[in-house]
Amino acid sequence: MKLNLARTLSPCYSADLRPASERLVSAVGCTVLLMIPPLKASEVVFWEYKTGPQEGVIVNYAFDRPANTSRPYKNRTRFNETDFSLQIVLQRGDDRLYRFRSESEATGWFQLRVVEPLSEPEIVGNSSVKAGGNTKLVCNVLEGKADLYWWKKNGELLLGSDHIQFVDNSTLCIVKASMNDSGYYACVVRNEVSQNETSFLLHVQNAANVVLPVILACVVVGLLAGAAREKGWGERVCAG
Repeated sequence: MKLNLARTLSPCYSADLRPASERLVSAVGCTVLLMIPPLKASEVVFWEYKTGPQEGVIVNYAFDRPANTSRPYKNRTRFNETDFSLQIVLQRGDDRLYRFRSESEATGWFQLRVVEPLSEPEIVGNSSVKAGGNTKLVCNVLEGKADLYWWKKNGELLLGSDHIQFVDNSTLCIVKASMNDSGYYACVVRNEVSQNETSFLLHVQNAANVVLPVILACVVVGLLAGAAREKGWGERVCAG
């Protein structure tokens, strides 16, 4: 069985540009080029797709008339009438099987996997936590699906422990935070066509630094109240 050859065309910063046979992974918005091996001459040729049991025609071409492109692929495909190659600007629904067929023979089915590039993730959580308290940071990806998550602190990979815990790798939990846990935390996300990351500054407050201002505030309020009472007594004494 003869096989197609395919590759992603430049510029596409999300996918591998090397040619592949049998299977190619590319990204939404990129253009792929599907090419055919040498086949017997034929007056009518087809590019076809297959999704599960469903099959359909992308383009059919006869030498005596222009190529006919099916509606879902109009305005985003380019068929070369000389070498029968096909360019497709990819959408999410293009994740399927493809083949080239003539009247007398056909290539094997070629698998095209279409993946959406990841947006920059966002980290949700409290930027400040008291020493001894627990906190968690949640890494969300708004566009695309991440296959892998990992976390770094100040550029160094974080490993799980009783103190540092991960929930589905997308959530970082810090148990009994200490001053040493202050720093920049980065969430890194990855799928087959992209990798992205973002950082988050976490500040752990010393418990003494939290309590002392409260104590000082109470002292000041008490002194002011005492001064006010003394002033009131003095006025009453002078008035008497």
